[in-house]
Amino acid sequence: MNRRDLLKAMAMAGAAAPFIQLRAAQQKKYLVLVELKGANDGLNTLVPYESDNYRKLRRRIGVKATDVIDLGYTSQEGALGLNNSMSALEKSIGDDLALITGVGYPNQNRSHFKSIALWETGGDGNRGAQKGWVTETLERLYTPADHPVLGATLQGSMGLFARGEGVYISMARLNQLADIEVDEKPPTNNRLLNLISKRKTDLSQASKTLEAELDRYSASRLPTRMPHGDLGGQLTDVMRVIGADLGVPVMHVQHGSFDTHEGQPWRHPRLLKDLAENLAAFRQGLQRMGRWDDVLVMTYSEFGRRAGENGNEGTDHGSANTHFMMGGRVNGGLYGEHPSLKRLVDGDMEHTLDYRAIYDQVCQNWFGDSAQPWAGFRDDALKGLI
Repeated sequence: MNRRDLLKAMAMAGAAAPFIQLRAAQQKKYLVLVELKGANDGLNTLVPYESDNYRKLRRRIGVKATDVIDLGYTSQEGALGLNNSMSALEKSIGDDLALITGVGYPNQNRSHFKSIALWETGGDGNRGAQKGWVTETLERLYTPADHPVLGATLQGSMGLFARGEGVYISMARLNQLADIEVDEKPPTNNRLLNLISKRKTDLSQASKTLEAELDRYSASRLPTRMPHGDLGGQLTDVMRVIGADLGVPVMHVQHGSFDTHEGQPWRHPRLLKDLAENLAAFRQGLQRMGRWDDVLVMTYSEFGRRAGENGNEGTDHGSANTHFMMGGRVNGGLYGEHPSLKRLVDGDMEHTLDYRAIYDQVCQNWFGDSAQPWAGFRDDALKGLI
């Protein structure tokens, strides 16, 4: 029995027993997108802690070698370590936690608003896109009867589901949506008014259904209490949706702000600690519910930070970054090539992996979309990830 099998067996014992009886009927898959709002500093998250280049670039804010969890060696920058503020995830290393490094896109845009819009639609600095990157896959694979709501955001904008033709909702505004009056007027000759009326009806019905089911599956039924705080509250609601087995394939949560232009030595570790403790508790709860194999967690952010520190003990908007993927079907490890700190481009790390290669993995290998909408960005560096 390998380590993963042992952990799964332990998760299925004891407190998990009441949930396991229902597992045969619970087949829905969930993608949980964790937006690290403001742009996490990947270089102080996955740290090349023995690199002389790193020490020169970050004399004041660099993470010490004693403050990392060793992860191994990379040909570009030598030894890498995970910031010890994320020690709550140490049990997942080598099991179901993947770190994907060097992630970015051509001609990086450094505007928070524009760059997050590119990430959520699948564009880059050369060519934009208009539609949410996962909406076509969802609308191709799922029917309204089984999945009345295709996506939900727990906090933040609805940009991830831009121009989707299915039903997508903001759970932050669930109460307002539930109060929408359904328009019983007969169809008119105005196609736009008919479309608005139909969307209004669909939103109202979906929101009332979701609200009723969540009332039935309260937080007290969850086997794990999430840490206090905004992210913990969002992930609690995600666990309730999964526990009630509602058909919401994609859920979006938000954590931050990671926009650490100043005071990074104390601000950034706190943010990473909150993230790790929440993800660890989320993982534990879903394992006890027998649902960890049905969930894929993925982080994303606008961009990385500059390789060098600024004059305020912080970092400014940069390019390449490191992101996380977790789940019972994730093969843990380090993926991608860490950008070289010897070959900076205008002070920025050069990305080594297009972020849309991750979307290819999600759509093809997680959701099973045979259309493979992101196959043009496929990268062997991610082979075997899911």
